[in-house]
Amino acid sequence: MDDICCIGHITLDKIVTPRKTTYMPGGTSYYFSHGISHLKDTKHYQLVTALAPSEFKAVEDIRAKGIRVTVIPSQRTVYFENTYGENQDNRSQRVLAKADPFTVEQLQNINAHIFHLGSLLADDFSLDVIKYLAGKGLLSLDVQGYLREVQNEEVLAVDWAEKEEALKYIHILKANEHEMEVLTQCSDPYDAAVKLADWGVKEVLLTLGDKGSLIY
Repeated sequence: MDDICCIGHITLDKIVTPRKTTYMPGGTSYYFSHGISHLKDTKHYQLVTALAPSEFKAVEDIRAKGIRVTVIPSQRTVYFENTYGENQDNRSQRVLAKADPFTVEQLQNINAHIFHLGSLLADDFSLDVIKYLAGKGLLSLDVQGYLREVQNEEVLAVDWAEKEEALKYIHILKANEHEMEVLTQCSDPYDAAVKLADWGVKEVLLTLGDKGSLIY
């Protein structure tokens, strides 16, 4: 059994700035795995991802770093277009393609003490998948994807309709200052953390930009 398993889509990212356009792989699971690769012992870590064959080079790059990767077939790769202005904090985002969501059936043979869910879009992981994985190990969640809904390629900020039911199963939750406010309607990080804990989260990690982080 693995110590940690990260599950999430590797993306194809189109980065548009006033000076150039760049294409590169991305996504929570991609960067998470690159971070893990710098640790001394990676043999008890696994990445589970889904992407189209046209983007398999990103998987080979991770494997070359000594990371085990399980690829679930998908007709498409998640394709983000991120456009930045002169101020890098100003970003507009479109989703030009979506990969297939992860299912309980696909994860039957995946076992770990801790699962980190790298959600990118609202339908990546259903409530059924959350409940199923919580029966196998501790769940860690980057909540950003549950607050992104795609309509006609545009990414809309939405609340997570099933949050109070789902958060009962989440051991560690990561959110930034904007996401915490959408989830809890609290602008004060301490109040937001307490509310998330009341919904069942055991460890709340809030990242607050240049103000640092808060762990409750």
